[in-house]
Parts: sequence; C-alpha cells; structure tokens
Amino acid sequence: MKSLPVLFSFALLCGFQDPAAAPDFAAEVKALRTEYQKAEQEYYKLLRAAKTPAERNEIKNPAADYLARFRELADKAKGTESGGAAQFEVFLLAQKVPKNSEDARKALATLLDKYIESPLMERVATSLRSAAYNIGEESCRTALETIRDKAPEAKAKAAAIFTLALQNMAKDEAAARTGLIRLKKEFEDTKYASQADAYLFELDNLQVGKVAPDFEATDEKGVKFKLSDFRGKVTVIDFWGFW
Repeated sequence: MKSLPVLFSFALLCGFQDPAAAPDFAAEVKALRTEYQKAEQEYYKLLRAAKTPAERNEIKNPAADYLARFRELADKAKGTESGGAAQFEVFLLAQKVPKNSEDARKALATLLDKYIESPLMERVATSLRSAAYNIGEESCRTALETIRDKAPEAKAKAAAIFTLALQNMAKDEAAARTGLIRLKKEFEDTKYASQADAYLFELDNLQVGKVAPDFEATDEKGVKFKLSDFRGKVTVIDFWGFW
C-alpha cells in the first residue's frame, strides 16, 4: 500500500507530459529547398571556374542526390500540403537529371492524382510551360487539361488555360484565342487575364505573314522616323535590351 502514492504520482506525471510534437514538414521542405539552392549555386560556380571539358565532367550535379531526398520527404509527408510541395520539387529536379523523364512523369502523375485540389496546382501549371523538352508535349498538354478541368482553385485553372494558350500560339491560333478570351471573361481578377491582351495583340499583329504594326522612333542622329516610311523596302528590325 505504501507504493500507491508513488504509482499515483508517476501516473499523474505521465498524464501531464506533452505528447510528442508533430513533425513540421513545411519547415523540412523549406530547409531542404534552401540547402539545394546553395548546392546548385556552388555547382554552377564550379562549372564557370572549370577550364576544360574534363574538369567540367568531374563536377557532380547535386540534382540527383536532392531528388532522392525530396522523394523520401514526399513519402513521409504524403497527403499533406507539404507532401505536395516536396513532390513538386521531385518533379522539377527529375527534369534536371539526365535521362530521367520517366521519374518526372511519375511525379507529375502523383501531383495530379493526389494534390489536384491544392493551390500548388497553379505552380505546377506554370512550370509545364517549359517542361515539354523533358516530358514531351503530349504529357504537358494532358496535365494542363487535367488542371483546367478538375482543379477547384481559380488561379490554378487560369494558369492552365494561360499556359495552354501560349502553347497553341504557333500551332492553333483559334484555340489560343479562345483560351485568352476565356481568361478575360471568367478569370479577370487573375494576373493571367491581365496578360491576355498582349498575347491577343501578338496573335493579330505579330505572326508570320502579318503586316508589322507601325511605330515611331528616333535614329542615332536624332531624326524621327516611322516604320511605314520604309514600306516597300527590305527592312531589318533588331530589338534588343538588358534584363
């Protein structure tokens, strides 16, 4: 009986102890992303310093190692917003590893299947603008159509419509125009709708075979001129600038 107070005290102490803290997956994703960015910067610094092709070949691209680490984190955080963020990093990094397009396609399929309702879909849609080289145009188009049709987030839908319109600019002018007009009508509060007019102008005026829009400029002697002043003559226009 004398041991009861001790047992009671021990039970009471256990009852008041804090449960184990839940893992902070968002912080882990952020930390790993920062770590990779530093490794990537160092990688390109070494490449710039290398003096021969042989030296460049000896420099290891960190993308493959971080791809594996982000994949592991995506599995641990599966089903959470952070899990989706980690999976998106897998998709991006897989495209930087040579001959790894299949891993990129699998990561994209997982994002579309498990995280289609996430706001992350906006970033996925915009990233597909430059992903065709790695995963193929058809894979990009199918993914964009899935986001356009199934994502509940307006910004994600708008991003998909916008990216599809840009892909159609040189191939299907009517489809591109339809998408850009839809952005202006249905998604006028998004940044994609605000860019639609510029691309509609390009469709109307800057395609091969179109008459170039007239403009006025000043030559190196301070004399003003218009493009139309040279109509009927062979004219080369060179636009350049610093960004």
